[in-house]
Amino acid sequence: MTNKDLNLKLKLADQNLADSIIHRNKHSLHGVSEEAETFILFNLGIDSMDGHLNGVLCLEQTEPEMLFNEAKRFFAQDHRGFVFWVRDHADLKLEAYLKEKGYTPLRIPGSTGMLTEKPIEMPEIPDGVITRKVAGAKELEDYGVVVRDAFNKPTAVTKEMFSHERILVGETVGAWVAYRDQRPVAAATMVISGKAAGIYYVGTIADERGKGLGALMTAVAANAGFELGAEVVVLQASIAGEPVYRRLEFETITHYRWYLIQP
Repeated sequence: MTNKDLNLKLKLADQNLADSIIHRNKHSLHGVSEEAETFILFNLGIDSMDGHLNGVLCLEQTEPEMLFNEAKRFFAQDHRGFVFWVRDHADLKLEAYLKEKGYTPLRIPGSTGMLTEKPIEMPEIPDGVITRKVAGAKELEDYGVVVRDAFNKPTAVTKEMFSHERILVGETVGAWVAYRDQRPVAAATMVISGKAAGIYYVGTIADERGKGLGALMTAVAANAGFELGAEVVVLQASIAGEPVYRRLEFETITHYRWYLIQP
C-alpha cells in the first residue's frame, strides 16, 4: 500500500467513524451534537465514558487549546465526562497538549484501526445458532442485551444507545444478532458512508465466547457492507477482538487512543 493509498483509506476510516457516531446521536432520544469544519462534539444524553457515545473527534488538524475549551463548554451544562479521540496518524499535537495538561491515554498504543478490501469467507455457523438482521423492536432490544453483557454497560446506557429503531435500521446501517435457542448471544453493526463500511459493537455474551461467534458476526456485517458497494471495510479493534480480525485478514492501518476527561 502506497502512502497515498494509506492516507486515502485513513480518511475513509475517520469519516466513517464520525458518520457512525453522528448517525447514532441523531436518532437517539436525547443525543445532541455539534459538527464543525474540522471536528465533531457529541453527547448521547447519559453519563458514559465510551468514546463512541460522549466525546470529541477531529477530522482535520484543529488548534488544541481552542478544541479543549469548546469541548469543556459543550459538556459543561450536563456536568458530563467525555473522551478525546487521538488518531495516531493525525492528532499528535492534540495528544501533546493533553499530556501537558496531565491526561494519560486509557490504553497504549490504543484501539487498532484495521481494514480489509475483500469480502470475508464465511465461517461455519456453530450448531444451534441462527443469525437475524435487526428489523424491529424485538431485535433492537436483543442487541442491547448483548451489548450490555459484552461491554459491561448499565441497562440505562444501552437503552439510550438503542432508543430508536433507526439507530440500527436504515439504508446506510444494518445490524445482526446471533441467537442460540432463541437467546441473543452475539451481535454486530455495519454503517456505510461513501466508499467505506465500518463495523461497530461486535460483541459476544460472556458464556458464549471462544466459539467463533465474533468472527461470524464480523463476517456477516462486513460482507453486507461490500454488497452495498463499499470498497473497504474498517473497524477499531479491542485487545480481545484484534486476533479475531487478523484471522479474517484485516490489516492494521493506525491506532486510536482515548483520553478520558472527567467532569
